[in-house]
Amino acid sequence: MFVVSGCQQKTDVPPKSSQQPSVPPLPDISGLAQEVQQQIRSDYAALKQKQSSVSTSERGEAYGSMGRRLLAIDYSDAAQPFLESARSLMPNDMRWPYYLGHAYRRAGDPTHAAAAFESTLRLKADDVPSMIWLGDAYLALGRPGDAEAVLARAVMLDPRSMAAWFQRGRAAEALGQHQRAIEYLTHALQLDSKADAVHYQLGLAYRSVGNLKQAEAHLRHRADAESVAPADPLMQALPALSESSASYVVRGVEAMDRRDWKTAVANFRTAAVLAPADGTIQLNLGTSLYLAGDRAGAREAFAAAIQRSPRLPKAHYTFGLLEEDEGHDAAAIERFTAAVTGDPNYAEAHASLADALRRNGRVEEALPHYATVLAIDPAAAQARFGYAMGLVRLGRWTDARDWLAESIKLYPGQLGFPHALARILAASPDAAVRNGREALRIAQQLLQTQRSPALLETAAMAQAELGRYDEALATQWQAMTLARSVGQQPLADRMQTNLRRYQQRQPCRVPWAPDDPVFFPRPQADSSR
Repeated sequence: MFVVSGCQQKTDVPPKSSQQPSVPPLPDISGLAQEVQQQIRSDYAALKQKQSSVSTSERGEAYGSMGRRLLAIDYSDAAQPFLESARSLMPNDMRWPYYLGHAYRRAGDPTHAAAAFESTLRLKADDVPSMIWLGDAYLALGRPGDAEAVLARAVMLDPRSMAAWFQRGRAAEALGQHQRAIEYLTHALQLDSKADAVHYQLGLAYRSVGNLKQAEAHLRHRADAESVAPADPLMQALPALSESSASYVVRGVEAMDRRDWKTAVANFRTAAVLAPADGTIQLNLGTSLYLAGDRAGAREAFAAAIQRSPRLPKAHYTFGLLEEDEGHDAAAIERFTAAVTGDPNYAEAHASLADALRRNGRVEEALPHYATVLAIDPAAAQARFGYAMGLVRLGRWTDARDWLAESIKLYPGQLGFPHALARILAASPDAAVRNGREALRIAQQLLQTQRSPALLETAAMAQAELGRYDEALATQWQAMTLARSVGQQPLADRMQTNLRRYQQRQPCRVPWAPDDPVFFPRPQADSSR
């Protein structure tokens, strides 16, 4: 048993059989690329041939090689029996319990993962990657005290390991030691300031001590703890075991996770050469090229992805984002339409299609797509707001009012809904919909927590609706002054129209000008694969 100071519990190691291991059955690999299938079948045939004709250590290496290859293509469950056999044949070789720990970890089995990493440390007590992965397994098992003990030793042996400090910060947070968590995670950020997962965990720690300003700054960066991995030579060697398109894809994806676009592009290009008919590889290549700033290359790769896999929705969608970003809305609409045709439950594609249609005046066509997004994901507040603005654009004032009133109940934290409702109540052309008193109440309530030119203008609209024109003039002047002070001169210029109305003792009957940006939703960046 690997023991460190402070560890009280024992992780049971699976029992070993004294019998010579038999060759486990080959898993179903029919879904893999042909080149990968050939390599795996070749290794498996070689393993079976070696059962009686070679030494124990050679058999162990053969089992281990098979297990590592399966682990490299993420067949974690299938890799386990091969790695167990390698460990039983070569009990003094730390590689096999180490790889076995990763196989269990990837399969979501932290109990056996911890046992395997403990076995690794009994064979190589100073192996820092094993300590980090063991600490991670302990945290998954709800044993933060044991995690802290092993991770403290890891940072002592390798103080430059960002992953060790990160996991130690997680352990401290789990123990309720929030100030220590902040200290450890801050140290991890000093080693890698771009690690989003570290920022996010640090934000949680700051929130625990009530420092909401710092918490908000770090919580903007969101990534799973899984994205933080130690320098790990044994795991980094896995892709090289199989010079296949799959291995290069794995390397490309890992590079994208690190935001190393140049390396990602190089690996996806190699994968594309090895598997020229695979549209998904071209899709990943296009995404990495786009993120690297090569739009022309990305366009070529997306076109190749669609040529190879015409029914690949993600390829159409991502190509559509590129077209949209370059101002080619007609082409973007065509791509988004192809994406939702290929996958009717593709919420992101429906949302982008709805925004593009609404932006181009095709509001009636946009509404069903917003509705589909909400049917798939009721929490998609942006789609619900888009639907509301579509109703406004169509002049369906009663429907818009009721829709926004319901939205306020569904999304109490989304201030855009009450603000939009206040505008409709203050300035709708439909007298049956207007309610100046309620509009002013909502606007004044919102102004208690935020002060923006647009919200001040809404308050002025409500004051004018109530006949309080002097107040409306003063509020409109405040809105225009604030707009100028924050660099929004075009907005201040547009506000002149309502200012003149109030000077002439006339209310506003146009909640939003026809060219208001609210009617022209702009695309949002998407860096997903």
